[in-house]
Amino acid sequence: MERRKFVLPIVLVGTFMAILDVAIVNVAIPSISSGLNAGFGAVELVVSAYTIAYASLLVTGGRLGDILGRKRMFVAGLLVFTAASALCGAAPDTTVLVVARVLQGVGGAMLYPQVLAIIQTSYQGEARGRALGAFGAVIGIAAIAGQLIGGALLALDLFGWTWRPVFLVNVPVGIVAAVAALVWLPDDRDESRTRLDLGGAGLVTTLLLLLSVPLLLGRDLGWPLWLVLMLVAALPVGWGFLRWEKAVAARGGQPLVRLDLFRNRGFASGVPIAVLFQLSYAGFLFTLAVYLQTGLDFSPLRSALVYTPSAVGFFCTSLLAPRLVPVLGRHVLAIGYVLAAFGLLGTAATAAAAGTTLSVWALAPTMLLTGVGQGLGMSPLVGTILSSVPPKDAGGASGVVTTSMQTGNVLGVALFGLSYFTLVGRAAHGAAYSTAFGELMPLSAVLLLAAAVLVYRMPQAPGQPANALIERLPGWAGGFAWSMFLATGGRVGDQLFNELLAKVRGQRLDRAGQAPEPFGEFLAFHYRHQEEADATWLAYLQREALAYGDRPIPHEEDRTPVIQAQIAEIARRQAAGRLDPELDPALFRLMCFGLASYPTLLPQVTRMATGLSPHDPEFVARWEEFLGRVGAHLETVHEPR
Repeated sequence: MERRKFVLPIVLVGTFMAILDVAIVNVAIPSISSGLNAGFGAVELVVSAYTIAYASLLVTGGRLGDILGRKRMFVAGLLVFTAASALCGAAPDTTVLVVARVLQGVGGAMLYPQVLAIIQTSYQGEARGRALGAFGAVIGIAAIAGQLIGGALLALDLFGWTWRPVFLVNVPVGIVAAVAALVWLPDDRDESRTRLDLGGAGLVTTLLLLLSVPLLLGRDLGWPLWLVLMLVAALPVGWGFLRWEKAVAARGGQPLVRLDLFRNRGFASGVPIAVLFQLSYAGFLFTLAVYLQTGLDFSPLRSALVYTPSAVGFFCTSLLAPRLVPVLGRHVLAIGYVLAAFGLLGTAATAAAAGTTLSVWALAPTMLLTGVGQGLGMSPLVGTILSSVPPKDAGGASGVVTTSMQTGNVLGVALFGLSYFTLVGRAAHGAAYSTAFGELMPLSAVLLLAAAVLVYRMPQAPGQPANALIERLPGWAGGFAWSMFLATGGRVGDQLFNELLAKVRGQRLDRAGQAPEPFGEFLAFHYRHQEEADATWLAYLQREALAYGDRPIPHEEDRTPVIQAQIAEIARRQAAGRLDPELDPALFRLMCFGLASYPTLLPQVTRMATGLSPHDPEFVARWEEFLGRVGAHLETVHEPR
């Protein structure tokens, strides 16, 4: 236990470093461009070289962790990442810098997949949920902190090194984290025989290069034929990758991306949500950095101050979001994306109206709203998607999710960079940058709104409320909703009724499996829970019986399985010898329902017979004792000899 408390902080430091370096370079783009005399296309490649290598090798890094041990791969990844950061800081030109960034991406891909695997094996139940929430929060906080830390380091201009400390800051942190990981992380590896899909890794890397390099360099180089051909070649390579993965799976191998995971509706909806969010997020961060520093000549520090409200909002809601998931379920994401979309639209309008006169704090209100929404939309994202797949598939699913997110990062920088500089045009003056930013941010907002629509279409994951209002609806309001449905013959409130019914159905199925074995305790258990949770449902059943009699009722096919499960539970007890096997289990179930529900169904008779209300604690205690005696008598009389 003493050892485990260090596990999460250590792996989150690795996560923070890997994500930080996706974002920290954004704020240094103008300094790198001027310091190395490089065009913006080449500097965009500096940004994306890391992400391309990182995204391409994430799943491979996860497989290597299974084979060689997750602790070993995490430490090795930290060391590669740290050494590559030192090389970035010492790079004499863009060629060396791009190569060093690729090595950084390799290190990030080695360490990052181990984080989820280590969390899965080190934590269980609620602790795992909290750890995954912290993991999601750190991802988003690192992306925002990249802008602030980068801006502060550039403003300090340590030793006159301008942009170089942006990379060198990783070196001491990486060394300390590697030593801590060696001391405190548990040794852990998958005992199954895992093999690498080298063909799949090669094809997906080629696909990302064919897509991103033309988008990054095409505008600066005037779109030569070879870049156009690269884009065209991406289609057959993508098709070939899918065919290869299917073939590997068909012959019993271990494909890089398990395409069968996409048969799961929650996962198939969740991955596009992750891609859309990252496209919007990466494009927003990159475009804002260029707009502020190149278009408006903001210093790195002034630029970082513009990000501060967004960072504050993101930080607060990243920590809050995991607490909201038990109440709102997946809808936390949708609320976040809608808020962030409004924030981006407000940011675009403010920037376009201010033009070249934009002040540091003019964007503060809309940036705060954007950060609030992005924090809600990022922190629970990975956990929400993984909650829709069985635990045995969580490892493969997490690799696909993280790879998809980083692919979204690559394409976000490439597509938004290309679109932004195209809108700015050749007459690159401050007003053009402001106008282009105002025109492009609505696209980022549209991507988020599309993600929100997909969240709504996701199926409800086990253990998550379908609807926050319904899940927390007080008893009288539930009764009103059921009554409205009944009074209108099902014409009003059908969806509300459906979701209320799903809640009741889930509670009753859970209860059938949780009831204690001794039959007296079994009856008292059902009475106690009915008394606590089912009063409005029983009241509805009374009104429904008056309205329909013995005719078919609405959604009967949805409700019958619950009763059949309860009958099956009685039959199981008969088979185990706890109850007389000659009793009809269906009729016995009716008797049990009557015993547990009679006082609530006919409270006036209860009062006249006992002088007590069925909700009086004295009556409740007496009735539970009575049920226990009746159940014990039914059981002991027919015990097997």
